[in-house]
Amino acid sequence: MSVADTSLAVPAEDGSAKRKESGARELLMRLAGAAALIGSVALSLWLVLAATARPSQLSPRAIDAHFAPWIVGPLGHLMSGLHATPVELRSDRFHVLVGLFICWLVAAYCARSLPLWAVGAALGLLGLIFLLSPPMALTDLFNYLHYGRMGALHGLNPYQDLPFTARHDPSWQLTNWRHLLSPYGPLFTLVTYFLALLPYHAAYWAWKLIVMLSAFGVLALVAWIAPHVGRSPQRAVAFVGLNPLVLVFGLGGQHNDPLMLVVVLAAVALVIRGSQPAADRGWSIGAGAAAVAAAGVKLSAIALAPLVIVATPRRRSALAGAAAAAVVVALVILIAFGGYLPNAVAQDRLVGSFSVPQILGWIGGQGGETEFVHTLANVIFALSVIVATVVVWSRPAWFIGACGSVMLVAILTLGWTMPWYVWWVLPFAALARTRWLAGFCVLLTIWLAIGAIPEGARVTSAVGYKPWTTPAGKAHVIYTRSLLR
Repeated sequence: MSVADTSLAVPAEDGSAKRKESGARELLMRLAGAAALIGSVALSLWLVLAATARPSQLSPRAIDAHFAPWIVGPLGHLMSGLHATPVELRSDRFHVLVGLFICWLVAAYCARSLPLWAVGAALGLLGLIFLLSPPMALTDLFNYLHYGRMGALHGLNPYQDLPFTARHDPSWQLTNWRHLLSPYGPLFTLVTYFLALLPYHAAYWAWKLIVMLSAFGVLALVAWIAPHVGRSPQRAVAFVGLNPLVLVFGLGGQHNDPLMLVVVLAAVALVIRGSQPAADRGWSIGAGAAAVAAAGVKLSAIALAPLVIVATPRRRSALAGAAAAAVVVALVILIAFGGYLPNAVAQDRLVGSFSVPQILGWIGGQGGETEFVHTLANVIFALSVIVATVVVWSRPAWFIGACGSVMLVAILTLGWTMPWYVWWVLPFAALARTRWLAGFCVLLTIWLAIGAIPEGARVTSAVGYKPWTTPAGKAHVIYTRSLLR
């Protein structure tokens, strides 16, 4: 063998070793990703079975006296041997959330090594599991149904008449915001009007089905958008769909956020489709219309409308679509609701112990969120929308990241934050070019989880954070109770 032959043999061996190392790493990634998917499904199934076993802290107190088969579902009492005490159940839920959090991070990191069908199958199972779950944490879905029945069955206006005016309706017993005019968007409220035409038990399951299908729609749009922006669809849908707060509090609570998100992401997809060569102006018109329609479902989405309009290559067309959708929403408000608007002001005055304005107001010696802190937070949010719009105007490629940034600021400036609000940011973080938004979602998940579980309140109370004991905090508690009584 010549010297030349010898010199050529060494790189060949090195290349073979590298290929073996790469193959071993790929196998490890697949095994870890598969284990994380299986772990998410197993932990979620245990939690749902525990919630259906009997009334407990895993479900709202409001349904304790109504733990009927139509609420519990077909999984009811399958874990009838569960004898855990309330303390043990709280501990178990905490451990499930921690386990789901770890599975989420591992699956999102390793998902690229898995086939898309495997990730989709796991997410499909999770959607079915939480479809069959009783409501977890809160009773918002019963509030949705009650507002709809007020208008469709009793001739009342949920934007004008308080829920207690329909206290003779069967849905009244399961509601909690009994003195809060509906804060929900007119298009969403119109959906609940149609649900009210069904028998109450059927409407309950129909809404749960809408939530599941909307969540699947969000994931399908994320999977479609991902390759168009250079992201892995497997990793993107895993990052969005496996988040523990989305699973336990979002899908488990059957909230209306995925219905808003599916319309928002439809607007994003239309922007991307309309940006392709030789695209028809109809895509831009549709993007603008979808952006406004999303706000008609949930008002939080209105902040993204200007970003969608300026991100489209045909801005006038997008503006025309937005204007047309605004006219439709205005007609719905005028015809169906007598010109009354959603009661966003009353909801905006609610303050939770773990909101950023509340924490900053307490640190600043104000005892919590004061009027000044509240106004400052709103100004910061408005400025973030303006800045993001200007940025996208000059750099449309930053559109998705800008949307995620605006939704993140929206959460950070809200006085009333719920754990599933992380859903608002997740799709954009999964699709954005920048990595910092995904990192913020991890931190946001931890922070919102701390505020959602009793363990978090005990820890913060132990270190001296007790905003509910200050004059400002007591005022917030009194206001909240006045809407719940």
